[in-house]
Amino acid sequence: MVNENTDNINAPHLQNGDLAPDYSNTGSQFSSEEYTKLMLDASPLCSQIWNRNLVTIDCNKAAYKLYGFGSKEEYVRRFFTDCLPEFQPDGQCSAEKAAMLVNRAFEEGRCVFEWMHKMPDGTPMPAEITLVRVFFKGEYYVIGYTRDMRDISRLEAEVEKIYYDPLTGIYNRRYLDKHLERLIKTLSRTNGNLSLLIIDIDRFKNYNDSYGHSEGDNCLKTVALTLEKNIARADDFVARYGGEEFVVVLPNADELGAHIVANRLLESIRKLKIPHEYSDAAGFVTISIGVTSSRATRTLSSNDFISQADRMLYVAKQTGRNRYAFAATTDIPRSYQQKKQLYLYNAARR
Repeated sequence: MVNENTDNINAPHLQNGDLAPDYSNTGSQFSSEEYTKLMLDASPLCSQIWNRNLVTIDCNKAAYKLYGFGSKEEYVRRFFTDCLPEFQPDGQCSAEKAAMLVNRAFEEGRCVFEWMHKMPDGTPMPAEITLVRVFFKGEYYVIGYTRDMRDISRLEAEVEKIYYDPLTGIYNRRYLDKHLERLIKTLSRTNGNLSLLIIDIDRFKNYNDSYGHSEGDNCLKTVALTLEKNIARADDFVARYGGEEFVVVLPNADELGAHIVANRLLESIRKLKIPHEYSDAAGFVTISIGVTSSRATRTLSSNDFISQADRMLYVAKQTGRNRYAFAATTDIPRSYQQKKQLYLYNAARR
């Protein structure tokens, strides 16, 4: 049970801007240094104390265990030689950058940054470091708290994997479904345009059946890579929609921009000259594209853009393939008769 009588404990106070608890009147048989030492050693967070010369004054058990050392003495002796890589990922010299950051903590009182350690066996260890300046017995020191980011980095990498198509390496439909709706909402706040293209490899089933699944996979990968290379802006992206279909999303691209990209993609696939003797569109692999564009509004959903682009893809196929067809998303049929025709069209496509 907690003793609520704390009259004999002086509250922490600020000394020269640094937190310095006053233990002078606790009535305990232990000194403040012993309590501090106890807390440091019991903490599960890797902690170490340095002076201005980057000399390690002390560390806790979590610190030397994290790096695989058997004792504090071994940690103090080997840390800067065995756990500091020559350079950080940004190219800076680790020793120089460490000195700069510790000096910043001494000057500013606190410093948080990402850091790459090296384990004694040579494997990298990404970490988040928090440096805090403390004042003790007339001297300033810096306490460093290290957060091991390896598990977090692995988890982030695993999460990222679920958004990529394992065959082609581009985004998959899960990524498209999650981000397209969010993108429309974001663009609707700024009255921005959105253009969307659905792309289908012409007569791909014939290609797969005639050249084999291995060549079919190679074709898919080549087409995917070519599409990705030919969307120039950072916010544009291409995703594999399923089978031989791909979707290209162009935020803040108007109708003219959509036409330009569609023509560029058509030509980029033609230039590959991948042989396809079993296509009635050409003697090589080609694509058909359905294109749509509109200002993003709250009344338009991702399904509106997808459905309209899919209708235009159907038109491109029906008129000879190896081409694109365009209609604005706002031209989606809305009358009862048009909705009925669209329903029958979608049913026939399934």
